[in-house]
Amino acid sequence: MQAGFLYDVFVSYRHQEPDQSWVRGVLTPALKAEGFKVCLDVECFTLGAFVLGEMERAVRESRYTLAVLTPAYLESGFAELEELMAEQLGLEGKSRRRIVLMREPCDPGLRIRTRLWLDMSDDSGFTEQMARLTQALRQDLGSPRGA
Repeated sequence: MQAGFLYDVFVSYRHQEPDQSWVRGVLTPALKAEGFKVCLDVECFTLGAFVLGEMERAVRESRYTLAVLTPAYLESGFAELEELMAEQLGLEGKSRRRIVLMREPCDPGLRIRTRLWLDMSDDSGFTEQMARLTQALRQDLGSPRGA
């Protein structure tokens, strides 16, 4: 992990089914099996703390914010806020701090459509896409490919 960060990746997702089960039961265990330190709200947010403050802390303390796109995610104001914070920190540090993962086909806004995303909507390609994700997460912030 790069110095100055507590986590490799903060996973931003919608807390409803099927998003919640997939993130907590499939994606997060796969990331941890690859050796990544994952910031997941149900494990890392301080009970009783202000939710917005915990979201900001998670984005700041993580090398990357991984947005798990679904139609439900795009409807969430909290998800949009996490996304904006990650983008802002990326602009300040002149490095890409957000990775977008398309879990279900949906129509993201222009801000998201201007970036390349990882398509994980087909479970038959999970292994290949997971390898691509882990490669991206292992890149140092500020590297030429991370710009």
